Amino acid sequence: MLPSRRQLIHAAAASTAWLSTKRLRANPLGLPIGLQLWTVREELQKDFDATLRKISDIGYREVELFELPVPNRQYRKKRFSDAGLTPVSGHFYLDEFKNQATIDAASELGLKYMIVVFPTLRSLSGREVSKMKFEDLVPLYERITLDDYKWNAEQFNRLGQTLQKSGLQLGYHNHAVDLKRFGNAIGLDTLIESTDPRYVTFEMDCGHVIHAGRDPITYLKKYSTRIELLHLKDLKPGFEPSTSLDTELKGTNTEIGAGAIDWKQLFSVAKQAGHVKHYFVEHEGKMDHPPFEAIQLSYDYLHQLDKK
Repeated sequence: MLPSRRQLIHAAAASTAWLSTKRLRANPLGLPIGLQLWTVREELQKDFDATLRKISDIGYREVELFELPVPNRQYRKKRFSDAGLTPVSGHFYLDEFKNQATIDAASELGLKYMIVVFPTLRSLSGREVSKMKFEDLVPLYERITLDDYKWNAEQFNRLGQTLQKSGLQLGYHNHAVDLKRFGNAIGLDTLIESTDPRYVTFEMDCGHVIHAGRDPITYLKKYSTRIELLHLKDLKPGFEPSTSLDTELKGTNTEIGAGAIDWKQLFSVAKQAGHVKHYFVEHEGKMDHPPFEAIQLSYDYLHQLDKK
């Protein structure tokens, strides 16, 4: 007896689900591999939907935004779902959390996390830092103090509690400057230790940690319960360690697996900790390969990592 059309449809759906589950299990931690869209920002400007489809065709299933315009005309949930992608988080400056329209746009898009991308200097607390040019911010951040980090921690605790009312989690993404030492204290450590884990989580940028001359694996062990997201970024061996924003990652980036970080060990530590829920590939600076080829190489390395 030949199978009915309904039986064939159910069988096809079951087969697709099985292949999808098998593919997911091959990824580190059994999680979808994500991409920070800053990596392909120029491609998005040329053709937004085609770029999303190419990202999905490679195998990426989650994305993180580097901006969320309000009003939210371009970043529509359906545009991502049509491409087979899920927007999980986005990067924001501290002043953007004062705008309820931004929070509403993040909720409408289905984001889980709103990530603070830089600390705000206490002296700039009344200004719209998000609208300032980055090159104007660099010399200011070079003068950041430990008091600034303590002040930021206070803001994060307050805003994180408020944000949860909208179903969103506040997080913080580090840069190399955050690994600057102030006597016996380090900026990033101060932020982690001064924030309430109920309201604030952290997205560790592995590339920025090693660029500052420190070890992301050590940080993952030390703060295993506080680091919920990872930026997968790698640097070419032989780079000059620095906490200066002015030199951050210039010409030092490389695809995941071709650089200085032992990713197999890092994910082994992450698995033992059991707190990492999402991770995103991010390429910055000048790469050795064009954007789509570079993210393909990074994806392939991660997808086969458990077999290495």
